[in-house]
Amino acid sequence: MKRFLTASVAVLMLSGAAAGASAQDWRNDHRNDGRGSAYDQVRRDQDRLADRREARYDRRDDRREAREDRREYRRWVKGQRLDARYRGNGYYVSDYRRHGLRAPPRGYRWHRVDNQYVLAAVATGLIASVILANH
Repeated sequence: MKRFLTASVAVLMLSGAAAGASAQDWRNDHRNDGRGSAYDQVRRDQDRLADRREARYDRRDDRREAREDRREYRRWVKGQRLDARYRGNGYYVSDYRRHGLRAPPRGYRWHRVDNQYVLAAVATGLIASVILANH
């Protein structure tokens, strides 16, 4: 009985030492130290760089859109020519009295552009008058 007890204790001690050795190897493998494998680390670095580049391009796009928005709004002045894109029927104000505008002279018509009412010549687009809208 004493021999059986001694043998079982020896087996338990050896199995515990073997388990400890395998656990020690597992921790020193450099794959499971919280960072993952070297491949995973490289992938994370690449993803982080890609995110930075994407954020930089997003900022550039925002600045470009802001510049385009500034360029798009224009303060019209008497004597300028109204752009051809604003002389179409989409900007034409047919019910000028409802907007508090006077009747346009012959050869002119009112256009609503950028919250401004512009009286421009139909043929040339020469601006005769500009009134700011109160909307």
